[in-house]
Amino acid sequence: MRTIYFGDFRIYVLEHIKALEAQNPEHQSTEWFLLRYLGKIAKNSNPPTTPGRVEGSMGGLIRFYVDTIDENSELGDRCIKIYAEYRKTLRFNQES
Repeated sequence: MRTIYFGDFRIYVLEHIKALEAQNPEHQSTEWFLLRYLGKIAKNSNPPTTPGRVEGSMGGLIRFYVDTIDENSELGDRCIKIYAEYRKTLRFNQES
């Protein structure tokens, strides 16, 4: 199985986590749940990791996004940007 470096992606996710935590989201709000999903992604992208672990966490985020978040909202924009960065990481490693 090919090794993928998720370090830059992990830093990107951690930046979003810090920005959301600065807003001090209410317990069990949409923002609070999004923080939990992002935390799982950050944890699973910490080396050593496998692409499958990160993919599973990203799948959870995508399901949460589709079921809960308005795509035209700030949270929707965050999710789209995070997913785009994830795909960019995968493409970069595929080309290398």
